[in-house]
Amino acid sequence: MRYRSLTTETAPAVEPVSVSEAKQHLRVDIDDDDTYIGSLITAARKYAEEYLDRALVSQQLTLRMDTFPYEFELPRPPMATSGTLTATAITYALDPGSASTATPTTTTLSATSYRVDRDATPGKIRTVYNGTWPSHLTDPNAVTVTWWAGYGAAGSDVPQAIRHAILMLVAHLYESRQAAVATGAVPQDVPFGVKALLDTCKWGSYA
Repeated sequence: MRYRSLTTETAPAVEPVSVSEAKQHLRVDIDDDDTYIGSLITAARKYAEEYLDRALVSQQLTLRMDTFPYEFELPRPPMATSGTLTATAITYALDPGSASTATPTTTTLSATSYRVDRDATPGKIRTVYNGTWPSHLTDPNAVTVTWWAGYGAAGSDVPQAIRHAILMLVAHLYESRQAAVATGAVPQDVPFGVKALLDTCKWGSYA
């Protein structure tokens, strides 16, 4: 399934690890670098999300496509499975007809028209049995789907291996304060242990 863009509508309210947890890992007692350490945590979390193609803490995402696929395969799993952050919304642009000056309007597809498979990795959205997707305007970004993804709303909901990998990467960035460190003649931008821990949270063909 090809899509045009993926954007974050609502960013995570917290990070997978707190500044105090990172300071404990770094053995830093002063508060002078708290803001800097917080920025490193955010950078490390974003790296982990990109590396795993997963959402960690609850966040709302929007996928934009030119047309309806056979089924939506939603990136950045896992989908939210319980609580209030389970809403999904699909919108599409209506064809304004033959009038070249008409402005396309957007409508929301009824939730009774499709099925959401939250247990799949990645999550999937399909039409109801024997159903079809509606006709729509042929135009870039004509179809959008919005959903909530992540392991949970708290940092502690994120698997421990990922949280520890983030702490390790924060420590690496804090100590080196440069894009890469040299190991012999080979530049190494991310410590092997970070990727080794993150790799434990990959599985199947989605890895």
